[in-house]
Amino acid sequence: MATVYIIDDEETIQYLYKEGLALEGHKIVGTAPNGLEAINDIEKLKKYPDVIILDHRMPLKTGLETLREIKDHKIGSKSKILFITADPTVREEAGKLGVTHFIQKPFSILKLAKMISKL
Repeated sequence: MATVYIIDDEETIQYLYKEGLALEGHKIVGTAPNGLEAINDIEKLKKYPDVIILDHRMPLKTGLETLREIKDHKIGSKSKILFITADPTVREEAGKLGVTHFIQKPFSILKLAKMISKL
């Protein structure tokens, strides 16, 4: 079981991730609709999550901007970042920022849960 923090601007997607991952035994420790809220929230956690699910296209801060801030401030430095995008062109830039785990949209919740279990 992994502890998971979800950053995605769509409430429906957050709900699907939370429900699907909980069924697979993972514990959701928080969610945020954008990178700005996520950074503030993650800093307040007593223990950083095992996995941060990070969507690319969001308001206020994109996934890449959020990723830079996570890395710059060492927020969740021990957390694995699972970068989710429908845009394959950002994969290289995210990789340069240290992301090694990607999921290309569309995907199934089962695939997401299995990937988190492997991390």
